[in-house]
Amino acid sequence: MKQKGWASVDIIIVSGDAYIDHPSFGPAVIGRYLEYYGYKVGIIAQPDWKNTSAFKVMGKPALFFGVTAGNLDSMISNYTSEKRKRKTDAYSENGETGMRPDRAAIVYSNCIKQCYPESLIVLGGLEASLRRMVHYDYWSEKLRRSILFDSRADILVYGMGESAVLKIAQNIAGKLPLTKISNTACITKKLPDRDYILLPGYEELQKDKKLYAETALTYMREISKKYPLPVVQPCNNRYLVLEVPGRIDTQILDSIYNLPFTRKAHPGYKREVPAFGFVKQSVVSHRGCYGGCSFCSLGAHQGKFIVSRTRQSLLAEIKNSICSQPDFKGSILDVGGPSANMYGSICSNKKECDRISCLYPEICQFLRYKQTAHLSLLDSISKVPGIKNVFVNSGVRFDLALKDSSYIDAVCRSHTGGQLSIAPEHISESVLRLMQKPVFKTYELFVRAFIKANKKYNKKQYIIPYFISAHPGTTLLDMYHLAVYLKKKCLQVQQVQNYIPVPLTLSEAMYYSEYNIFNMKKIHVPKGEERLMHRALLQPHIKANHRLLKKALKKINKENMFLFLVR
Repeated sequence: MKQKGWASVDIIIVSGDAYIDHPSFGPAVIGRYLEYYGYKVGIIAQPDWKNTSAFKVMGKPALFFGVTAGNLDSMISNYTSEKRKRKTDAYSENGETGMRPDRAAIVYSNCIKQCYPESLIVLGGLEASLRRMVHYDYWSEKLRRSILFDSRADILVYGMGESAVLKIAQNIAGKLPLTKISNTACITKKLPDRDYILLPGYEELQKDKKLYAETALTYMREISKKYPLPVVQPCNNRYLVLEVPGRIDTQILDSIYNLPFTRKAHPGYKREVPAFGFVKQSVVSHRGCYGGCSFCSLGAHQGKFIVSRTRQSLLAEIKNSICSQPDFKGSILDVGGPSANMYGSICSNKKECDRISCLYPEICQFLRYKQTAHLSLLDSISKVPGIKNVFVNSGVRFDLALKDSSYIDAVCRSHTGGQLSIAPEHISESVLRLMQKPVFKTYELFVRAFIKANKKYNKKQYIIPYFISAHPGTTLLDMYHLAVYLKKKCLQVQQVQNYIPVPLTLSEAMYYSEYNIFNMKKIHVPKGEERLMHRALLQPHIKANHRLLKKALKKINKENMFLFLVR
């Protein structure tokens, strides 16, 4: 501030992550975007929440404080799937833990209110986005109201928030109301005087788990439409008003990645921030995901419609920002988004549609996927001087890839660095239906196509499959069948995702309610020690799992299979 000659700033962003000035980190994107439009922006990264003076270092902003827990929900950052404290934090310097509080968005907002009671607070980031309405909280094992109530913030921004935050800044500066802004939520005392969808309220949902499941599905279908309505949810004699999801177009997306990021960690850090390592030499080609997987929060956050960057924008970022880095060795580690081969896809349906997934139970007839566009992009990047390798590491949607053998061929030939990550998630058809994932034989067809391409190009490359254990609807017998499959294929799974009920996902609603959200029939939901048994079945080669493995096998009368699984 002194170097710039600023006596004060317009906006202060408080973040639970270490500060990386790179477009993969939300606070940097929002800060640079506001800066581009002429606002003076300050960043307070990982303040000491036990000492309120940490929030006073830049004084009171002229417009508002922006608060985010960081790139992840703080509870997921701080705790494992079994609610144990994590040993490392990828978004802190040197992976140090304890740098952000639990429920960081709430804690930071309340600290700001103590320091500056009259300051406006805008809540944003993934934590706020996923907790925007009544949600089940896995860590307290109860329903919580919208985070906007507990934080005492003035307005919440959800999803892709660049345009919303800019509009908020403009309205505050112009003394205009903070209403009817896309991608926002606010609390009112009266119902809106326009069309809206009224959802069951906080008090009502606490009494009826089945109603909670129905409400979750209603909301996801509404925001999956091209032209959704605002959504209203009563709470504590007031109303949470969720405005419609906004859209950014290709021009705006290009302009965001053209902002003057230094692509460096803050110079005050003496050691590396682990999360920066992978994205440092990777590029995001698009936002959005039409996969609609029940356990995934992408659809609720980025939306199902794909917004792709232009080739010119991506090439400019690589030439000007990555190739010029002194430690660049010639490899672009990833060119993709939620699923790399969704780049360039568009929906051609002219009518309204509330499908949550455009791929399940089958690929929608109106989906115009353009995997050749992604291949052409990869080829163009490969021709940039100084580029030796261009990889696809964010993973590909395998059912989509099977529609074009040339895509699998090209990825295998030139864009796989020895291993390709694929997520079949399970082998059980009943579990996959709940997940809204393709049947397992689709994955096996992809594996065969990948092996065929390897032989064609005389390469030894491998698929690394990802599986989820303890997902709602999964039984011990389901996990046993998966364990036997992996053993027969000589696969030892090193990394396991023991299911976490992420707020605002369909699977979270199934976990809490114990209902199949699609037909409202009761389902089995593994909880407590059974969750650990599921993981033990997925990793029988780990000696520490053997006690639970034996216990799980005994429950399903498969004790004789212990030696087979552990050898």
